[in-house]
Amino acid sequence: MRRFAIFYAVILLIVMASAARAEETIRVGKAIQNHFSFALIEVGIANGVFKNAGLAVESVAFTGAPKLQQALAANSIDFGLSTGQDLGFIAKGLPAMTVAAVSNAPFDTMMVVGNEAPIKSIADLKGAHIAVSNLRGYPSWLIKELAKHQGWAPDAIKLVETGSQTASIAQLKINRVDGWGGDIGTAFQMEAAHEARALLNFGDYVPPFMNIGLYPTDTMVKDHPDTVRRFVKAWFDNVAWARAHRTETVAIVQPVLNLSPAIIERVYDTLMPTETRDGKFDPKAMATMRRAVVELGILDAEPDISKLYTEAFLPKS
Repeated sequence: MRRFAIFYAVILLIVMASAARAEETIRVGKAIQNHFSFALIEVGIANGVFKNAGLAVESVAFTGAPKLQQALAANSIDFGLSTGQDLGFIAKGLPAMTVAAVSNAPFDTMMVVGNEAPIKSIADLKGAHIAVSNLRGYPSWLIKELAKHQGWAPDAIKLVETGSQTASIAQLKINRVDGWGGDIGTAFQMEAAHEARALLNFGDYVPPFMNIGLYPTDTMVKDHPDTVRRFVKAWFDNVAWARAHRTETVAIVQPVLNLSPAIIERVYDTLMPTETRDGKFDPKAMATMRRAVVELGILDAEPDISKLYTEAFLPKS
């Protein structure tokens, strides 16, 4: 009888442990709401991939990377999905770690030009006035990289600071500027509404760099490493699912991005092939990140980039 009692006690412990694992809740923050790669969180929730990994994922949207960084620092979220430049803030003391590269090229950002602008090709951008929200922001850096790609001085394309994406688009619509660099979904939407012309995708011209990263807090890394591993693996299982289920993925992200299904299909077809399959960090992309965090004004000198990310939590091949 005693052996049976021990046996059932062990079974009960296993069941309880499994139940506890199934109920484990993690909070995943998105730097902004209307970004396709970030909306893959909702895909993983809807298709059950995260649940199968024993994770109950709560998606939290912010109004920009600074707000997400504050949440990471306060441990009010467990993971952050944000732009690659955020790893520069780890060097400045942000209590987080970069554990996966979600994207290694900026195919999520496009240049659109006004319908009346005399710009027909990339060569016509020299001397053009392009609206940006912030002169030290990510799109501004992409535009300078585009100029360098053309063999021009970094300031050959004139940046016009507007303070917000909404203001930039408004300036473009009334022909106060020649173009705007921004989100691919908005670019496609403006083109479909005949409000602007899509000129180029920055991913075709800018050197590889870590465009989007996955950042758990130091608390998660130190105290819950198994949870970090399970979430990272589940993320890439989810990416594989989304690659194989175009129609379902478009339907899931449509209310999140608030764009028409036709626009989201174009966004899916452009971005889904660029999502990394395993999260590995491209050496060329990380070399670019070394100087990018300086040129963006995050750091004064190029950091030892190897201390700002780790592949220890990536799925084993």
